[in-house]
Amino acid sequence: MKKFLSKMPVMIVFLSLAVVGLVFYIVMLARPVSYGMTYSITETATVEDVGSMTGSGIQVGDEVTTKIKFKNDTKATVTIILGDSKNSADMWIYRQGNKVAIIGPTLQVSEEEYDQYVEQLKANEEMFNMSAVEINAFRMAGEGETEDMVCNGAVVFAVVWGVVEVALITFGALSLVFFLKNRKGSSTQSADTPVVE
Repeated sequence: MKKFLSKMPVMIVFLSLAVVGLVFYIVMLARPVSYGMTYSITETATVEDVGSMTGSGIQVGDEVTTKIKFKNDTKATVTIILGDSKNSADMWIYRQGNKVAIIGPTLQVSEEEYDQYVEQLKANEEMFNMSAVEINAFRMAGEGETEDMVCNGAVVFAVVWGVVEVALITFGALSLVFFLKNRKGSSTQSADTPVVE
């Protein structure tokens, strides 16, 4: 293993992968939204939930799972799962920095209406702050007393890629050390070799 790691091409590959992997890791963790990944929460329905969703079939004590998958800065898919029942709808959203507002279903709100509403939100920061919740790569804040929605995919990515990145940095550092020792040993050996006249 030491001989393999002391080769220059191996050292260059490991160091390059470690640097590129670290940049990728930082970008993925620092991004404001985990696009393509699902934020979810499972809650037990309360009396208030049942009252606000009359006709939905929800009973007090039922487990309700809500999932949001962000496609980009303007659209997301919201899925609500109750037992065997699963309902999904595409929603218009507006993101500004680390806050996001869900505006309404794409089937009910036209693109022109969406654009007009976004212009109002841009012009009135207080209005945006009242309708928006905080978001980052790992969680989306719940409204009111609701718990935060968690992006389990981002959490798994952070753990797995963190382990991979530590391994790349370790092998890169070992390879550099072995390469430099091997090179120093070679130059010392050639300096000690007697010159034959």
